[in-house]
Amino acid sequence: MDKEFVKRNTEAHGWLGLIISGLLFVVFFTGSISFFRDEIQLWATSAYVQTQSTQSESNLALSEVMELAIAGRAFNAKEHLVIYPPTEHEPYYTAYVDIIGNEGSDDYVGLIMDPVTGDVVGNPDSFFLADFLYILHYSLNLPFGMYIIGFVALFFLFSIFSGVLIHASDMVKGFFRYRADGRKRSQLLDLHNIIGVVSLPYTLMLAITGLIFNLVIIYQIAFGVILYEGDIDALLVDAGFVTVEPQWQDQPWSNPPIDELYEQQIQRWDSIPSQIRVYNYGDESAVLEFYGPMGNEFAGQYGIAYNLSDRSVVFAQTPDNPNAVTNGLDVVATLHFGAFGGLDLRFVYFLLGLAVCGLIVTGNLLWVGQREKKLSSAKIAFVARFTLASTAGVAVATSFAFLAERLLPLGEYDRAGSLSSVFVLSLLLASGYIWLGSNRRKILIRLLQIVCAVCSILVLLDTTFFSDGIVAIFKQGHMAPLGVDIGLFLSALLSGYISYKLQSRLSVSVPEKYSSHDSVPVKV
Repeated sequence: MDKEFVKRNTEAHGWLGLIISGLLFVVFFTGSISFFRDEIQLWATSAYVQTQSTQSESNLALSEVMELAIAGRAFNAKEHLVIYPPTEHEPYYTAYVDIIGNEGSDDYVGLIMDPVTGDVVGNPDSFFLADFLYILHYSLNLPFGMYIIGFVALFFLFSIFSGVLIHASDMVKGFFRYRADGRKRSQLLDLHNIIGVVSLPYTLMLAITGLIFNLVIIYQIAFGVILYEGDIDALLVDAGFVTVEPQWQDQPWSNPPIDELYEQQIQRWDSIPSQIRVYNYGDESAVLEFYGPMGNEFAGQYGIAYNLSDRSVVFAQTPDNPNAVTNGLDVVATLHFGAFGGLDLRFVYFLLGLAVCGLIVTGNLLWVGQREKKLSSAKIAFVARFTLASTAGVAVATSFAFLAERLLPLGEYDRAGSLSSVFVLSLLLASGYIWLGSNRRKILIRLLQIVCAVCSILVLLDTTFFSDGIVAIFKQGHMAPLGVDIGLFLSALLSGYISYKLQSRLSVSVPEKYSSHDSVPVKV
């Protein structure tokens, strides 16, 4: 391969990687945690929400849950009622009830309902941590964040290809090479290459599937303008996006077969529906809609809606009536989220995601090391601080978000907004500390110690003050809250160990008279 081409490609690879590194780290760090989104949600609710045993034979019927959900509330029957049945990750019913004349900004109320008694035991919107981290992953919690992340995925895909071209000649040889006794740059380069090769299928798959998800609106517009001549509604219908809009008849329904149709879906698809929606509840025109996974398929989601008056099918997205677009998106989603395997596959995805975080950090450090003699110390310091803020700063903010989820009191206020504010404030404070501090290695040590302390406090809180709820849910066969606490404990150990090793090296290798000057090239 032409040396000049490799040189230019290497330069482009380094600059592009640096430009997207901050956002890319957020995407992979929060995305890795989000592989355990359901477990984190149950961990969050288990401390405050107590339900009875969730044996299916003792659960209330779906129709009874619907009646209890709307009882005593200004339910807007002309809209819809949404129910999420109990699952292995959420051992309770979750209901969203559309409300008439609600004084708040929302026109619905969320309910967590005991599956046995039907009592309302909480509000699902109060527990936002799992959803918040997931939203950060795909949109940064910004209005146009999906498009930003879409272009980040596009540039990341180019970085993958350019990295393969750079190391194509010795990819196999380089994979088995780690110069532990070599210079710092050689160690970083070998580590960067090894992680890149090991994670290549994973990163390539995530970059492509993430690009499909986040930039879907762009090629939808292109198809709508070119192929459908501006008829976006026709495009959406062909793509499988169906809108149910039954006409209100103002006649009460009679013995709607809600429970029978629900059991029918469980038997047919070998899985519990993930979402049930009723339109025009209580009226003769009512429509019952089911969405859920097909238990015996690699990648499959079904959607089917019935007129409750005569059980006729309004629409069906099933293997009998396939749609190429929705089937394709199901495959993409299954690959992206690791939904085709169990807990072990998600754990592998989690480790690979964290490995990519390491890939990003080593890439930035290599960029700094290569240009230390070419660029001014101020520019080098800026890149080093930027790397610290977008990596260690994000880790600190995430740990405080976990702490906020556990400690913020429940009540009639925007608890989810408060949690978001805690994350942003923690990130700003950590970034300010990084920018104002003088010794970057000491700053990294302190940030790791903060992560260690916060994770340790969380484990201590759960074992001291919230153990009753966690033990109760554990006795029902749900291991998720305990698993999250084990993860927090391991995070505390890892961050504490790394900070200890860095502190030991700092004490041995850095002379005191140079420890507080940015002009001395102290490596992060």
